[in-house]
Amino acid sequence: MLSRAPLATSSLLALSLAAGPVAADVTAEQVWSDWKDYLETFGYEMTAMEDMSSDTLTVSDLSLAMDMEEADIGMTIGTMTLTNRSDGSVEIGVPESLPITFDVTSDMGEDVSGTINYDNTGLSIIVSGDPEDMTYQYTADTLGMRVSELVVDGEPMPFGAMEMMLKGMTGSAQMKLGEMRNMMQDFSAEELAYNVDVEVPDEESTFKMSGAVNGLSFDGTGSYPMGEYDAEEIGAMLKAGFAFSGSFSHEGGETSVAATERDESFNTQSSSESGSLTVSIDKDHLAYGGTVKGLKSTATGADIPFPIEINAEESGFELRMPISKAEEPQDYKLSILLENFTTSEMLWGMIDPQGKLARDPATIELAVSGQATPGFDLLDPEQMEAVESGEAMPGEIQSANIDALKLSVAGAELTGDGAFTFDNADMTTFPGMPKPSGAVDLKLTGGNTLLDKLVEMGLLPEEQASGARMMMGLFAVPVEGEDTLNSKIEINDEGHVLANGQRLR
Repeated sequence: MLSRAPLATSSLLALSLAAGPVAADVTAEQVWSDWKDYLETFGYEMTAMEDMSSDTLTVSDLSLAMDMEEADIGMTIGTMTLTNRSDGSVEIGVPESLPITFDVTSDMGEDVSGTINYDNTGLSIIVSGDPEDMTYQYTADTLGMRVSELVVDGEPMPFGAMEMMLKGMTGSAQMKLGEMRNMMQDFSAEELAYNVDVEVPDEESTFKMSGAVNGLSFDGTGSYPMGEYDAEEIGAMLKAGFAFSGSFSHEGGETSVAATERDESFNTQSSSESGSLTVSIDKDHLAYGGTVKGLKSTATGADIPFPIEINAEESGFELRMPISKAEEPQDYKLSILLENFTTSEMLWGMIDPQGKLARDPATIELAVSGQATPGFDLLDPEQMEAVESGEAMPGEIQSANIDALKLSVAGAELTGDGAFTFDNADMTTFPGMPKPSGAVDLKLTGGNTLLDKLVEMGLLPEEQASGARMMMGLFAVPVEGEDTLNSKIEINDEGHVLANGQRLR
């Protein structure tokens, strides 16, 4: 709850994301009216003192309140100004430290209150355009958020710091009003720095985290319904037209974490050369993915006898899935990647002190895609309960493709690809599931050599290694090259399962 409150209040400052001048004029009153409409759309009740003097509208004693299912949220925000300029644009004036007080009371009776300061230096916010098509642009030497007070159930919580700061920031956004509120945004910052230092005396624990991300950038679009709706009901928002798509990227960063609990401690250090994150959601689908390049991480702690190092040339993931009931098949995709993964020689030495296993970088890659027809709305709690109780069917799968498969570790490598389709009208050939048909091709190199070394090291009993070799002999055939096996696992239209042409079922 505590994180949602400051994010919600930043809606006012989020309106400072804007771009370039246009010919028409906009006034301070029109900008402020749009802000009020925007916040009330999300379910906030608001009051404020408004004073128009000469060309400047001063907004003070701004109060926001929202009654949520699990908690009630209240906020007050310091004074801001909106000034009409001679060129038909509006300048937003924000003090160098804008205080926002909040009070969150949960249904469990816990009360959390405090003050967050939005701090800035060299901040410039200009609004131009017309009431139906406002554009904003801003720059700032620094722009940050800092918790200056935190009280839990009437008791002040001790902390050294809870803050984040953007440096060298510039950005733009365009706000168009029609059947929907459409927003296009972009911003960049030279650096995002953060620092957390908290203490929990009752548990004799501390937590410290600090770090920075360099060359941060964002580009995205969003569509928001114009009518009022419950911001907690994401499914209803999506059906009303809510949609978002955005991509983040950075040019490297580092993070340090130090935690203690009574007499035990834990520390990590991590860094990366670059990274990216993409997110999109609408009424039909959800997509989420990210990559990190040049990852380096070290961990130490009371329960860790020596430093653990984890390095990866590249790691990533991607998920795309349908989230609404549909009549026609929808695309889905899932992929994970951990490329050229290495760890410290000290850890290898614990597992393999004699150095029998190859220390080659390991790689894990899996990519699966296909089509499925959802039978319910994933974000509808009632429909979810019906599926979990068996009252409704989750849907049907039409196809599954293995686009990439690679597992490389300790000198052995498994690769493969394949594709299957599913007959949902036939649930008897393979009882309880739709009949598949298709094939997967696999190739294993170095498998027998790895089994021999594991037996020699005492990590694998000989009888288990023999069982593994029998399975490989059943499902695979040797091919050219030393210690190389190929396998083609096929399910034909008659429901027969074959391995390299030999029928197994």
